Order: sequence, then structure tokens, then C-alpha cells
Amino acid sequence: MRWFFVLIVAAVVGLLRAVLGPEGVDATASALLAFGIVMIGGELSGDMAQRFRLPRVTGYLVLGMLLGPSLAGLVTNGDLATLTVFEELALGLIALTAGGELQLESLARNWRAVLGISGAHVVGIVLLSFGIFWALLGQGLVLGGLPPEAVMAAALLLGVIAVATSPATTIAIITETGARGELVDTVLGVTILKDLAILLLFTWASGLASALVKGGELDARALGALVGEMALSLGAGLLLGILLGAYLTTVGLHPEITVLAVVLVSMELAHTLHLEHLLITMAAGFAARNLFSRAATGFLHALERSSPPIYVIFFALVGAGLDLGVFRTTWIGVAVVVVVRFGLTWGVTAAASTAAGASLPVRRWAWMGFVAQAGLSLGLASRIAREFPGFGSSLAAVIVGAVVVNQLVGPVLWRHALVASGEGRAQEVR
Repeated sequence: MRWFFVLIVAAVVGLLRAVLGPEGVDATASALLAFGIVMIGGELSGDMAQRFRLPRVTGYLVLGMLLGPSLAGLVTNGDLATLTVFEELALGLIALTAGGELQLESLARNWRAVLGISGAHVVGIVLLSFGIFWALLGQGLVLGGLPPEAVMAAALLLGVIAVATSPATTIAIITETGARGELVDTVLGVTILKDLAILLLFTWASGLASALVKGGELDARALGALVGEMALSLGAGLLLGILLGAYLTTVGLHPEITVLAVVLVSMELAHTLHLEHLLITMAAGFAARNLFSRAATGFLHALERSSPPIYVIFFALVGAGLDLGVFRTTWIGVAVVVVVRFGLTWGVTAAASTAAGASLPVRRWAWMGFVAQAGLSLGLASRIAREFPGFGSSLAAVIVGAVVVNQLVGPVLWRHALVASGEGRAQEVR
């Protein structure tokens, strides 16, 4: 019966768009229709995925892909642009959860594994990916024939993108399975450290690639400005976290509304002062959790109660925004990039965790937590397309195709790792 209702709503939306045309529906009304069908179908698609022993996140992604511009077109590109604010809100709450899940005690216990795996990914995967892609691109694979300087630039950018993961997916699966333990703490710590490093890495790599292709010198000022923005973002987040923790400790009323207000303040600070929204909310969650132990339980419970609709909105919109048409012309390049990244992620993570003396579950399963890719990788792909007109569009298409595959496979692998390691519970089939 519920699916029948969803199909009726989808049919009405499709009929309106067909009769009135793309310009006939008001932009705000169109976005509200898209938002409504995502929310209505989201819970059902999550249930459907659960019945097939898949993460609910996978159901949300598939729903978005089916509704998005690449297939049914019930969610248009204009709708996605209008609903960006919901994506920012969802990402902020997810980042707040990520910071809140990090405990100083667990980091102190696992610091060798966290730093070892993070360093191995940032250095090892980038260098190995660069070497492999340089050789492949030089042979005309992935992107076809390119001049030598473009080959080196594209290989460098692919090497950096290979390190990027999806903190939102990591947190969503942890929340869904209720996982707790060393594997969770290690993967979460590495994911957050890599999220900090990838922004600096990409800025450096993009500047170097631009110097290779266009000539000129590497602009160190952009890297310095980014470091300053990140430091200010972390400072603003710590201050917000202290205020949040103090309020929850002394007053404690309406914690769900309070955490939402913190995210909204972070969004405003990010837009007004050009700071990093995710760093602000991540630092706020970390400060609230670790500096105010009395507020920790209520803070995390408020986030857990708020998370289900957040994940529906975010992952369905991510799925709708994926361009599935890239596979028509780039599927060979996509397959090469996915296989190379998959192999390096497994090998480097296993080697680094073994060298750091990590536990058996971390050595065996941690790599599965680093497969998924989403918003950050897509954003970097968009920048590559803009900044490198010669080969950027083709490279961005390959990256988007790889993100589609990784984002579908990654949540399944990460849920399997959590359940197999004993840190997460298996989903119950309804």
C-alpha cells in the first residue's frame, strides 16, 4: 500500500512536468515536489534494501538515482540546486556526529593505527596511484592520448582523488549498525584526518598540475590561505562546541533543536567568513563530547534521533546528482580507476595497520571503511573540469563514474566489515 502511494505521487509529479514543461513549474514548487517524493520514498527504499541484506543508505542512493535527471527526471538539476541547503544541513549534522563519536580515550589507545594508516594513505596511495596512472595514461589508457605534461597533471590529480573517502557514508553505516569498538574508532579517526588532509593535498596538487599544463609557478599563497581558513574553522568549531556543551549541561532543553541551531550557525559562518562548514561542525561535536562528559549522552542521543530523515535527504540527493551517462563513453577508464584504487586501499591499509600493531579486526576489515566516495570527490571533479579545459571534462567524467561505483559498493563492504568483526549488529529483516 505504501509503495502504491509513492507510485501515485511519482505519477502526479511526472504528469505535471510533462504537461507544464520544464519552465511551467515554479522553481520552489518543483523543489518541494522533489523533496516530498524523496522523503516519501526514502523510508520504503531503505526497508527494501534491508530486506536484501543491504545498508539502508544503498536504498536511498538507488532511489535518488532512479528519480534523478539521469533516469526518471522527477528530480531535476534545478531541484538539486534549490535543495542544496538541505545537503549542507545534512552534512553539518553528520559532521557533528563524526566529531561527537571521537573520544580522546579511544584516540589515545589507537593513535598508532590512526596516524599510521592516515599517513600511509596520504603518502603511499597518492604516490603509488600517481605512478600507476602516469604509466597507464602514458599508454593512452583511461583518457586516450595526452601530451606528456597533461599526463603528469592528470595522474597527480587522480592520485589525490584516490585518497578521498566519504565521512558521511562511514557515519551513516556506523549509526545504522550501532557499531562500537576499535575498528570503528580507527576507521573514523583515519577518515576525519584524511578529510582534513585532502583539502590541502588537492590545493597543492591542483596548483602543481596547473603549473605543469599552463606554465608558471606554483602559487603558495593559495595553500597558505587554505591553512588559515582551516585553522579559523577549527577555532570557530571549538567555540561553538563549548557553547553547545555548556548549554546541554546547564539547561538541556530541546537538544534536537539545539544541535540543529549549531549547524545553522556553522552554515552562516561558512558562507559569511568563507570558512569550512564541515570542519566547524566536526570540531564542535568533538569539543561538546570530550569537554562536557555530563552532556555527552544527551548530545549523542539527540543526534541519533535526528539522523534517519537526514540520511534519507542527503543520500537520495547525492544519488540524484550522479551523472549515470558518463558510463557510455568512459566505462573502461572508470573500471581501471576503480580497480587500481580498490587494490591500493586494501594493500596499503593492511600493511600500515600491521606495521602499527593494530588488532586483527583492524588489519582484516579496516580497508572496507575507505572504499565509499561521495560529495567531496564530486566537488573536486567539478573543480577539475573548470580549471583544466583541455582534459578536465574527460577526467571529471571518469572520476564521477568511479564515485558512482565506489558509493554503491562501499556501504555494503563497510556494513559487512562491522558485522563480521562483531562490532556492529546485523540488520533485522522486517
